[in-house]
Amino acid sequence: MSKTKLRTLLACWLLILILCSNIYIAVNDFQLAVSYLVLCAGAVILHTKIAGMIFHVFGSFTIMIGYAGIFIFDTFTPLKLFFPSFLIISCILFMLITLITTGLWNRLACVLLGMAGGELLYNIVVSSYFATDVIGDKRFFDFILVVTVAIICQDFLLTLKQKLTQKLHKKNTNSKPLFRKQAQ
Repeated sequence: MSKTKLRTLLACWLLILILCSNIYIAVNDFQLAVSYLVLCAGAVILHTKIAGMIFHVFGSFTIMIGYAGIFIFDTFTPLKLFFPSFLIISCILFMLITLITTGLWNRLACVLLGMAGGELLYNIVVSSYFATDVIGDKRFFDFILVVTVAIICQDFLLTLKQKLTQKLHKKNTNSKPLFRKQAQ
């Protein structure tokens, strides 16, 4: 990434996330990580900068419902006996975001806002059954990391595929045909 204002802004946002990783705020019965609030603010700002904002808000809402639903399902079923929940949840969220949106920044905006909202929704729903953990704990950021890296790797592989395809097509247009038509 070249040196631009965007790169500086993203680096500052990441540093603030790291600095706030061990700071927590108590709100009523909930405990929120400040880094979670910084992530939510960054995701909202990222959403305002992409085209088709209303469509992507609905995509984020879908991710939010999916994230909370998967965690509720994981909490009350013995799914952990068959597969690691970390792997299942990350794969399902990656497939869901791949089906909903296209483009790197659109996917990142939707997945960040959707997972942040899903974490909040899950903790609100589960709080009526038993004591909740910290909203935006390390587990949440592990899921964010895995899904974000998967999205970036997929975008890199698609870009690489397009460049290779363009080079192969350019190479094939310069080749001579095997048989030429003879003039009659």
